[in-house]
Amino acid sequence: MKKAIPKSKHPLPQGKPIGLRVKPQGNSAWARMPFVGDDHHKLPSCWDVPLTGGFFGGLDAGKTIARMFIKYLRDQKDDPLRMGASRLRMMFTSLELMKPSTPDEQHSLNGQRAGFISELFEWIDAAAMRHGAALDAIPQRSFIQQVNEHLVRTDHAYMAAVNSVTP
Repeated sequence: MKKAIPKSKHPLPQGKPIGLRVKPQGNSAWARMPFVGDDHHKLPSCWDVPLTGGFFGGLDAGKTIARMFIKYLRDQKDDPLRMGASRLRMMFTSLELMKPSTPDEQHSLNGQRAGFISELFEWIDAAAMRHGAALDAIPQRSFIQQVNEHLVRTDHAYMAAVNSVTP
C-alpha cells in the first residue's frame, strides 16, 4: 500500500510530477538527468529532488542519485563537456541551497545528503583499493610538502608561470 506524500509548504505546480521523471527532451545529457531541473523547486537546480520519504527514504534516494551520477560520468566519458567535477560541485551547492520548510523535509534532505555522500565514498574507496597502489610508495611528508607549496603560491605567481611558457 502506498503511503500518502506529506504536504509541503512549497506545493508543486499543478501537473508537476511527485517523484523524479525521465527527461528525453533535455538538450544535453546533463539536462536529461532526472534529478536536474525545476520540477520540485522554483529555480533550476542540480538537486531537483522532492523532500519526501523521511531520512531512510532520503538515504536510499541519495544513494541511487549517486549511482545515476556515476553512470552519467561513464556514459559521457568521451564528451569533453561532461564537466564531472563541476557537475558534482553544482550538485553539492544545490543540496546546500535547499530550504526545507518542515522537520520532515529536513530529515529527508539529511538522508539524501548522507546517502549521496556514502555511495560516492563506496566508489572512491573501491577506486582507491583497486587503483591506489601507486600512492603507497609516496611518504606522507611528500604530500605535506606539496600542499604547503601550493598554499604559499599566489594566483599572480601561478599566472606569471603559465604566461612564461605560453608562446
